[in-house]
Amino acid sequence: MRNLVLIGLGTVLIAGAAVGQPTGEELGTWALRHWDDVGNGRLEAVVAWFAPEGGVAFLGGPADGFHYGSDILHAWEAFFAAVPARGYALTGVTRAVPEARLVYGTLELDTAGGSVTVDSYLRFSGDGKLLGADYVLVHGLGPAGPITDGSLGEGEYRNSVQDIRSGVGLHWRNGLVVLFAALRSPGTGWVSAGFDPVNRMQGANFIIAAVTPAGLAIEDHFGSGTTSHRRDRREDVLRAAGAVAGGQTVVEFVIPLDSLDPEDKPLVPGGSYTVLLAYHRSSTSFTTLHTARGSVQIALEK
Repeated sequence: MRNLVLIGLGTVLIAGAAVGQPTGEELGTWALRHWDDVGNGRLEAVVAWFAPEGGVAFLGGPADGFHYGSDILHAWEAFFAAVPARGYALTGVTRAVPEARLVYGTLELDTAGGSVTVDSYLRFSGDGKLLGADYVLVHGLGPAGPITDGSLGEGEYRNSVQDIRSGVGLHWRNGLVVLFAALRSPGTGWVSAGFDPVNRMQGANFIIAAVTPAGLAIEDHFGSGTTSHRRDRREDVLRAAGAVAGGQTVVEFVIPLDSLDPEDKPLVPGGSYTVLLAYHRSSTSFTTLHTARGSVQIALEK
């Protein structure tokens, strides 16, 4: 038996456990309602958004870490004890990505002690429950989580590794919804990371970026062969920033852990992955062969 459920401006077909793909309008409506509960400190309402298998990750602040099941309530209790929100405003860009069932935005929470800014990344099930939520402390209550601004702050990323062969450094943190990454290269040209290759370059999810006179250029690529890659049909970089200083390039970016894009590779919290790293000493053209390349192993937090 099928039930037609009307939510906001869209429709979802529910047949047993099979739930249709939510629209951007539905995702936006759910996110705004959830953020309204967070912004007004409604503890029980916030916790009720989470599916039984869902979880929340706080990056920065008193509840830093991953929380599931009954621990979700305790985590939000700790958050609201430190951030007694009594109102909020959405700032910057708020975006829904229907293909990934993902919404992200920035909340400025009003408290008696001043404002606290958090970035929020939400992943919904087809029926509007939260499968995962990442809340990243940006300003107002230390220590902060990763901030995508093109610079590497002290302690900004909990994890890092340096590739000896290429000289490229990779820094990262992850939540349950997204991966925060930073690349530092010893040159002023393009720099790239290829996540979870199958055979040499084949099957890897590549992020390639360069800081140009016109600003940051960044693309999402797919390892189409053992020594080749091409641009994805769908771009899945959510946020990015970069800068060149002292002959080095720093690029920070945020990508979904699982974009549901067949040309991307899902990354699972707690999983270990190979990452291919490469850069060019001076060229910002993505078709120019690398100056050096190598690989590293990373383990995601859980």
